[in-house]
Amino acid sequence: MKSKKARDSKRWLRVRLWSVGLVFLLAFGVLAGRAVDLQIVQQDRLQQLAQREIMRQVKIAPRRGVIYDRNQEELALSLDTESVYARPLAVAQPKRDGRKLAKVLGAPRAKVVRRLKGDKHFVWVKRRVHPDRAQAVRDLGLEGVGLVTEPKRFYPYTNLACHVLGFAGLDARGLEGLELKYDAPLRGQVQTQTRLRDALGRTFSLSGQGGGSLPEGKHLILTIDKGVQYQVEKILAAAVKRWRAKAGQAVVLLPASGEILAMASVPSFNPNVYQRFDRALYRNRTVTDAFEPGSTFKIFLAAAALKSNKVSLDERFDCERGKWKIGRRSIHDTKPHDKLTLAEIIKVSSNIGAAKVGRLLGAEGLYDSIEAFGFGQLTGVDLPGEAKGILRPARRWGAMDLATISFGQGVAVTPLQLTAAAGAVANGGVLMRPFVVRAMSDSSGRLIKETQPQVAGRPLSPGEAKLLTNMMVAVTEPGGTGTAARVPPFKVAGKTGTAQKPAKGGGYSENDYMSSFLGFVPARDPKAVILVVIDTPQGNHYGGVVAGPAWAAIARVTLEALGVHAENPAPQLLQARTASPGPAPAPRQPPHPPQAAPAPGTAPDLGGLTLRQALALAGKRGLVIRASGWGRVVSQWPAAGRPLKGKTLTLKLSPASGGA
Repeated sequence: MKSKKARDSKRWLRVRLWSVGLVFLLAFGVLAGRAVDLQIVQQDRLQQLAQREIMRQVKIAPRRGVIYDRNQEELALSLDTESVYARPLAVAQPKRDGRKLAKVLGAPRAKVVRRLKGDKHFVWVKRRVHPDRAQAVRDLGLEGVGLVTEPKRFYPYTNLACHVLGFAGLDARGLEGLELKYDAPLRGQVQTQTRLRDALGRTFSLSGQGGGSLPEGKHLILTIDKGVQYQVEKILAAAVKRWRAKAGQAVVLLPASGEILAMASVPSFNPNVYQRFDRALYRNRTVTDAFEPGSTFKIFLAAAALKSNKVSLDERFDCERGKWKIGRRSIHDTKPHDKLTLAEIIKVSSNIGAAKVGRLLGAEGLYDSIEAFGFGQLTGVDLPGEAKGILRPARRWGAMDLATISFGQGVAVTPLQLTAAAGAVANGGVLMRPFVVRAMSDSSGRLIKETQPQVAGRPLSPGEAKLLTNMMVAVTEPGGTGTAARVPPFKVAGKTGTAQKPAKGGGYSENDYMSSFLGFVPARDPKAVILVVIDTPQGNHYGGVVAGPAWAAIARVTLEALGVHAENPAPQLLQARTASPGPAPAPRQPPHPPQAAPAPGTAPDLGGLTLRQALALAGKRGLVIRASGWGRVVSQWPAAGRPLKGKTLTLKLSPASGGA
């Protein structure tokens, strides 16, 4: 009996041992199978998932090149800023953390919380924040929230030359102006930062992937003179305000080379905060908007007459005492005149006289001549959005069309076309292609491309240009319509323009005008061609009265900038006198002067720095710069080492200090 129980006990022991062994064998088989599945079958997918959890690649906007004026003053540059990002999957309490983050960023709470609640691996919370806010985010130490350095496009002189420069968007893509036209060379390389997360959830960047490790894009050196541009904008804005006008445009061009010294439109906008402005303000109206030029176009009628040999200088045209009928329509003059020569027609701006000269030339003859000045065609300027204007084929002109085109109605031109065409008269009959970019350099300052002056045509002979200049000089002398544009002691060659604006329902408005003055100075040795256009002035509409004084003020500023003085009427000017602008100097990149670390709460020493250097140094300390003038810092408030009052430093800059 005993032996039977012993045998049963041994048998059950073996069964249990086999059962346990089988369980272990099955468990091992399952584990081995799972290991094969994870290590071999799903290896690639799991590696990708793991890499996505510990590694992120963040694309950083490229660092755009600097845009300089002709004297290497920085008009557009890129500064380092910090942007806030989040990894929603790593944010444990999105509501709590979102409220904290929204408070320090000054952002809508609901929007920030919504971003942190998402199921994405990476989201931007706020781009390019103020240094104080960036530090506040850093101090919060929130899990799954971090900062990354990004370049931000900055225009230190706000709306100065805004229509020429344009602006770049949030991702450093050029959207308007030169920023758009030269987007490809200006853009630096897109930077990708690789960020790792360790087992404790801490985030860090791989070495060698810093915010400034990649080079800037190419730099542009413009023909624009910042000082002249500033004065032109100021004078133009004052004229628009004085006459309660809708808008105004002005262009200053060097006739020998085609360089644009200044180009302005009013109203303007601030490209640093372009989103706050109406999109209609973005366009550069000097190249995009065509208008009927009115009597300024009589310059080119006179040019056609001189070239045709059909009109003698002594021939007199009956101006019908101020009213002349063509079919069922009549042409009027502002004042009644009897018989006038071609020069007198230009001087007193007789529409009837111009119409009779046009009739003598014929449609084909007039068309060929004005087309040779570039009307109805693109000037080829290196700015986006240029319009051709309107110049209908001569075969479509009727008798009345020929008459009105002769005095600037029925044809549309851009301000730049008109300025460039007058430049041909100033340049001895040679039409130059206008341009605004003198040169391009790489990040080290080495010139890689220069713009050479380009002849666009020869609509006049030198002798004809001289005769036409004499007629234009008479416009600004006693008895002419442009005496308000005189710039003593220099002789001015010019022409007034007073054009009725087309009405919406057809015909022309009785109240709305485009008032303009076009001319060059000094008349005998032209250095600058200038156009001023005032859109819809109130109280008076005659071009000589409305635009003439502004033109004279701009001329004085321009002559001073070019070094043209009465006691030295023929100075040696590199850019204005020669047909070539000469090699553009590379942007000077002076080394950053060593700066001793200031005591906490005191102002750093920014003396002698360029604006760009001062902005960079101040940005590292969370300070805001307010600057006036250009060149290098000559004074600051508070003074270096003095206690700071808030976060603002006021700087005065001057080229006298050897500024770049």
